[in-house]
Amino acid sequence: MGIVVCVFMLLGLLMASPWAPPGWRVLRSKPSLVDVLASGLLLAGLWNLLWYGLRHLTDFWGIAALVSGVFMMGVAILLLVEHGSDAWRRQAVAVQAHAALKPLAAALVVGLALCFGLYAVTLVRLNLGLSILG
Repeated sequence: MGIVVCVFMLLGLLMASPWAPPGWRVLRSKPSLVDVLASGLLLAGLWNLLWYGLRHLTDFWGIAALVSGVFMMGVAILLLVEHGSDAWRRQAVAVQAHAALKPLAAALVVGLALCFGLYAVTLVRLNLGLSILG
């Protein structure tokens, strides 16, 4: 599951980052694609936060899952309301969450990038048979 979560983190970063390659920025103009990718990021964030993170609160990777889950869900909500289909803009809860998260957009993207770095480095080290954190 770590690979799936890491892939969705990368996709979320490519969609949300102002430094993303031009090809990925164009994808923001396709609401149905944003809905699919950002919904995947939201679901992976929920899994990280609620399923893994809350069950492993006493170890490093449980805390990392909690933190990364929050960043993933925050970036997903920003993407869905700003670039997703109109259905997301009509959801009062999503619009209220977006209004609260919008001032934190840069911090959410940076936090997600740091979490992605931690997960990616760990997955590479794990697959190379090297020691990992935690």
